[in-house]
Amino acid sequence: MERDIAGEQDQSPTLFGERLPFLYIGAPLGVLASLVMFYIESRQASWLRASSALMFPVFAPLLLYWMHRDRSTYEHGLRGMALLIVLSLISGALLNFSSPILLIWIPVIPLSYVLLLGHARAVRWNVATLLGLIVAYILFPVMNDGARPVSVLIFGVSLLAASVSMLLSWHHYRELSVYQRRLYEQASYDGLTGAMMREPGMEILARFMSQADRQPAQAVSVALLDLDDFKRINDEEGHLAGDRVLQGVTAEVRAHIRGGDYLIRLGGEEFLIIFPGMQAEEAYALSETLRQRIPAVTDGLSRRPVTTSIGLAQYRPGEALGQLLGRADHLMYAAKTTGKNKVCTDMASSGQPTGATESAG
Repeated sequence: MERDIAGEQDQSPTLFGERLPFLYIGAPLGVLASLVMFYIESRQASWLRASSALMFPVFAPLLLYWMHRDRSTYEHGLRGMALLIVLSLISGALLNFSSPILLIWIPVIPLSYVLLLGHARAVRWNVATLLGLIVAYILFPVMNDGARPVSVLIFGVSLLAASVSMLLSWHHYRELSVYQRRLYEQASYDGLTGAMMREPGMEILARFMSQADRQPAQAVSVALLDLDDFKRINDEEGHLAGDRVLQGVTAEVRAHIRGGDYLIRLGGEEFLIIFPGMQAEEAYALSETLRQRIPAVTDGLSRRPVTTSIGLAQYRPGEALGQLLGRADHLMYAAKTTGKNKVCTDMASSGQPTGATESAG
C-alpha cells in the first residue's frame, strides 16, 4: 500500500510544534489587521456591523496562550484557529459584503489553512469556506434590509484568486509528497530485497508494542529468520548468487505474509517479520509454511539447498524491545544448534500450547 508521506508529516506532532513560532508572528499580524478593519468599518457603518472584526482579536490570543501553556493541545488549537478564521470571515461577510475591504482577505485564507492544518485538510476547509462565502453573498441583502453587496464581478475575482491560491498550494503538496516518498523509501527500504531497514522497522515494532500495552488483546508476534549456511553460498558461488537467494527468499515471504505485516532486514541474511494482531499459534503456522517453501522457491538460485531457521516470540506486555528481540534471537539460535531448518517458539513458557519444532530434514 502506497503511503502518503507528506500527509503523515502534515499531521505529525513535531510539525504542529514547528508551526507555533509562525503563529507567534501571524496571529498578532491578524489581530492588528482585524483591529484596523474594525476601525474602518466602525467609521463607515454601525458598531454591530463592525463588531465581527473583533472576533479574531478577542479569541486568537486566547487560543495561542492555550497552545503555549499545554503543548499537547497543538492539533486542537490549530483547528480552533482555523475555525475562528472561518467564523470571522463568514460573519463579516454576512454583515459587510458591501465593503471591498473584506475581499482582500479571501485569497489569503487558503495559505492560512495550509499553515494551520496541512495541505490535505486545507483543501477541504477551503472548499467549505468558499461555499460559505457564496451563501453569505446571496444572503447579504436579506440580512441587511435589501442593501446591495459588492458586484458579482469583484466577488468572483476574489473567489478566483482564492481558488488559484488553493490549486497552486495543492500542486506544490503533490510534488512535495512524491519527493518525500522517494526520500522515505531510500532511507527506509533495502535496495536489494525491498525489505524495510532496521531503524524504521524497530520504530514500527515499538509502536505495536505500545499499542499492545494499552490493549493487551492486541497481540503482536515476531519471527526472526536466518538463512542456514548462507556464508558458504557467498564464499563458494559469489555474492551475486547470494543476492539472488536473498531476493528469492524475501519475495516469497512478502507473497505469503499479510498486507499489514512487516518484513525487516536486520543485516546480511537475517530478517525479522512483525505480525501485528497475531497470536503466536497463528504466527507459528505461517512461519512453518514459509520454512517449508523456501527450499523450493530458491531451487536453482544456488547449487546448495537453501533452508532457514526461525525463532518465533510473542510480545509480553511490559517487556522492552531488546528483551523481545533477545527471546526471538535465542529461539533462532536454538533452531540452529538443534539441526537447523526449524521453527522454534517458547509458547509453553507463557501458558499457551507448546508449538512443535519441526525439521524438514
